[in-house]
Amino acid sequence: MPIRRATPPQPAPVDDPLLEQALSDLDWYARTRDRARRWHWATELGALLTGAATVVAAGIQAPAATTATLAGLTVFIGGFRQVFNHAERHVLAAEAWSRLRLAIRRYRLIPEEERDEAVRRRLQEEVEDVATTEVQNWAAGRRGLRPGPVPGGQLPQ
Repeated sequence: MPIRRATPPQPAPVDDPLLEQALSDLDWYARTRDRARRWHWATELGALLTGAATVVAAGIQAPAATTATLAGLTVFIGGFRQVFNHAERHVLAAEAWSRLRLAIRRYRLIPEEERDEAVRRRLQEEVEDVATTEVQNWAAGRRGLRPGPVPGGQLPQ
């Protein structure tokens, strides 16, 4: 069975290390986005299925071990969602991929012979800005999961 990729691979660049790096980053964001989306769907469906199965098992008076196992799986999937937060990871990677894809398109619209240092610098700045923004947003999300002390030495409420 052939593997289907949601994002087709970009054509190989010709002698342009900056474009090659940008395309490499674009591919990484696409893979990360697609993987996070699949995990998000799997955990959401798993939570729905195990939650519904727990109610049904209790309703038909299934053995306690069966009902408890289903309930435990539901709780585990809920914790898995909170710890790994694939939905947020999908959104961050999709935003980064979209910004970088547009920057690469703008760059490629300029004929090769007209790509001067200013054009290259704009692409390089966009590649760096996308990476920096993505990491900062990811870190802010992680910090949101584990709030630290607020200014003034008080504990968060």
